[in-house]
Amino acid sequence: MDVETKLNAVGSAQRERLAFIDFALYFLGELTRKDLIDRFAVGHAATTRDFALYKEIAPDNLKLDMRSKKYYKQPGFSPLFNLDLKKTLATISLGYGDGFSGHQDFPIQCESPTSLTVPRTPIMAALCEGIYRNKLLEIEYISTSSGKSRRVIAPHSLVDSGNRWHVRSFDRKNEQFMDVVCNRVISVTILDDEPTTDERIEADRQWQKYIEVELIPHPHQGNPEAIELDYEMKDGKLVIEVRAALAGYLLRKWEVDCSEDGRLHEYVGYQLALANPQALYQVNSATLAPGYKPKEN
Repeated sequence: MDVETKLNAVGSAQRERLAFIDFALYFLGELTRKDLIDRFAVGHAATTRDFALYKEIAPDNLKLDMRSKKYYKQPGFSPLFNLDLKKTLATISLGYGDGFSGHQDFPIQCESPTSLTVPRTPIMAALCEGIYRNKLLEIEYISTSSGKSRRVIAPHSLVDSGNRWHVRSFDRKNEQFMDVVCNRVISVTILDDEPTTDERIEADRQWQKYIEVELIPHPHQGNPEAIELDYEMKDGKLVIEVRAALAGYLLRKWEVDCSEDGRLHEYVGYQLALANPQALYQVNSATLAPGYKPKEN
């Protein structure tokens, strides 16, 4: 009996639990019985049957460590389910998980502009596992400035900039925190070592720092009331608190004119402008903000 036949022979509820085991091993690298119990509110007997069935179908995918009582992903892991990466990343970023299978559609149709590309699933799975298990990663990476290179990173968070995915990491090559573009990662090796104190999320000052940006209808807009309604502004402005590391992405995604004289409106027709450009002082991601130019000291 092949894998698909075995999976089709089980009930939908158990299939969902098997899919969760598959997902957790693939993207997190480890799983416990308690994880399954907490997620699906099932008893110990049910989880025992689930893990036994999963191991029967895919014996090379996991191994139980008797000391920690954790199931770990094995080098020969091959996913049982064909996960839709877009839905999987949404699951990870939004924290949803009940009944997760990574391939089901929501009952209400909702469309959005198509992304030009998504990262490769094995790459994203390895990056997620590195974050979850707090491990250093050796990656082969292609940069627009330095080309192909191997580097060791300490990843701590995924970032969806609106048009592509990044992994926020400390890069030992550049000796600083940076956003690694997931599509530019060619290969990933999970190392046994953990990041040092200076490489952890707590030391990422741009990540820990929050700033407030004040968005207003662009001064060159003829009917600002329409823009105020679009963005539910109060007193003619919308104040958003955002991490300094992500501010540039937000301003670029929402096409906020950050120039001092509002000149970008002439070329593109920007609806929003930044009322407090001084908030971007010493914000590294400000280089992404449309039209922003830091004042020279």
